[in-house]
Amino acid sequence: MGTFKIFTRKTNPFMAKARKKKPAQLPQQLAPAKKRLFTLIAVSFPFLVIILLEIGLRLGHYGGDTRLFVPTPTKESPYFGLNQNAGRRFFYRDDFLPSPRKDLFLQIKPENGFRIFVLGGSTTAGFPYGNNLTFTRILQRRLISIFPEKHIEVVNCAFTAINSYTMLDYMDEILAQQPDLILIYAGHNEFYGALGVSSMESLGRDRWFVKSYLRLQRLKIFIWIRDIVNAVRSKHQPSRDSLANADPTRTVMSRIVKDKNIPYGSSTYAKGVAQFRGNLRDILAQARKRDVPVILSELVSNVRDSRPFVSVATDKYPALSEFNAARAAEEQSDFAMAKEHYYRAKDYDALRFRAAEDFNAVIHELAVTFKLPVVPMKAFFEQASPHGLIGDNLMWEHLHPRSSGYFIMADAFLQSMRDNGHIIPDWSARKVLPGAAFEREWGLTKMDSVYAGMVIMHLKGSWPFVQDGPNRFMTQFVPRNREEELAFRVLRDGEGTLEQAHLQLAAEYEKRGDFVNAYKEYAALIYTVPTLELFYEPMIQLLLKIEKYELALQILFDAMHYQDSAFVHKWIGQIYLVLDETERGIQYLQNAVQREPNDDQAVYNITRAYYRIGRFDEGDKRLARLREHIGNTQEFRQLEEFRQLMVTEQQMKGE
Repeated sequence: MGTFKIFTRKTNPFMAKARKKKPAQLPQQLAPAKKRLFTLIAVSFPFLVIILLEIGLRLGHYGGDTRLFVPTPTKESPYFGLNQNAGRRFFYRDDFLPSPRKDLFLQIKPENGFRIFVLGGSTTAGFPYGNNLTFTRILQRRLISIFPEKHIEVVNCAFTAINSYTMLDYMDEILAQQPDLILIYAGHNEFYGALGVSSMESLGRDRWFVKSYLRLQRLKIFIWIRDIVNAVRSKHQPSRDSLANADPTRTVMSRIVKDKNIPYGSSTYAKGVAQFRGNLRDILAQARKRDVPVILSELVSNVRDSRPFVSVATDKYPALSEFNAARAAEEQSDFAMAKEHYYRAKDYDALRFRAAEDFNAVIHELAVTFKLPVVPMKAFFEQASPHGLIGDNLMWEHLHPRSSGYFIMADAFLQSMRDNGHIIPDWSARKVLPGAAFEREWGLTKMDSVYAGMVIMHLKGSWPFVQDGPNRFMTQFVPRNREEELAFRVLRDGEGTLEQAHLQLAAEYEKRGDFVNAYKEYAALIYTVPTLELFYEPMIQLLLKIEKYELALQILFDAMHYQDSAFVHKWIGQIYLVLDETERGIQYLQNAVQREPNDDQAVYNITRAYYRIGRFDEGDKRLARLREHIGNTQEFRQLEEFRQLMVTEQQMKGE
């Protein structure tokens, strides 16, 4: 029987062979530092691609420039103005793009500056007038008359068809411009304005989502992805642009509405109120964080002469019944009861184009929370209305004021500023001129009123004022005079602007020798954009032609409150020379040349002025400089002849 041999690990021949066999080569492991580097690259690569794409899209100016403020009218201008493309942030899917007002303010705030920014919708923007009749422009001129030593800037940041989301989105940019005060008149557009709970531009009813969207769209890559999604979607469903093209007569008012029936107290109604409260609270919190004071205002609308657009018969809040009850109470001369019914009829109107009184309640509620003043705008309008019932006497339609209404709004904000000690604690009562004085002299012509009336007629030719059929205003209106003809071209065909129409009409009046009406048209232009030199020159030349020198000086000194420019100083200096006030003329011409050394006209006139008073050394210095610029021209030779004439006169006096 064989012996069973036990092998240990050391004596086992198989293990020995295994030990002699060369082990297999194992893969070499990365060093920890390299491993971390490769992991970092792998994780960072997608972000690097995104960053490079964002940079590329920015360098390519994808999506355009939608900043709120841009250098205006040129990139070299010392002024900022509102970007005409800023509304594209909120109306990217539609061919409608609201235009902001043409307000300019200095890029560098002067030491004596007081800067006011104003937020709101179409009423704040001055609808249906052009740029020269907004309550903000009226307020600015009134403040300048009270504080001539200050550089007052009132910047109107309002847009048509926007709501509190837009105002909230613009707050960072506004606060970056060192405002001394913010005024807010807003709330009528909360349901149908861009991104509102019932707007065609709505993104839903959750504020956090809409606010996130607004933050994300500051990235070009987000806009690029959004545009791709929108392009794909438009292939599978009709766009609103195609619907608008199917009926090009539709007004903006008829195109922005998604829900035409929002009963009072419904969940959608509550969402709209909550949206307004939340956004306004955020706006006020941002202003408080930067120590910028705010003045809020109550909202007003036409309650007496604007019937409810939609009255739900089965609803417990019957708008039409309340309106009829108001009419009955008014017939019985019970105006207090009529007012109650009128306001309830407005609140119960299921088509939400007029803010219900719940919005005024929110304004007062937040004013208490943030310790802010509220302009009692309703009281101002009611005091100017028969029996305290706001109607067509001050309103064009359901809520936009007539010219007198805009002057009332300016007066209301002015009084609130005075009561709360803005600019200085105590205002001189002697300097606070009544609003009627400004209204009488305002640069508002027949063409402005004609244009505003046409805008309203076009508005009322479409839904909701007319329930069915196309808007026939543009095809049926026949101009009866030159003002209507020019205004109609601007409105219907987009031929130029209202400002260009004023210029054309002024030139026609001047050619006919009707200098009074020509002056009024030029005045309308400088009230439209008081910082733009282009509109002052033809007016000043007209006044010099008819020898209205004092009026020309008055206008130029007024212009200096808006623009302390070489242009203004030059013209003041030249007028003083005409009036034989040579020393004063030289003073202003020197200011002009300091601001603009290459203005040959100013140099020519100051040279001539120096020769006139016998300061030949001063004149000769500028004569040599002028020759370098204009050469041996006829004007230069005339100046040399004038010098010789003055030398001869001096010699004769000496003899």
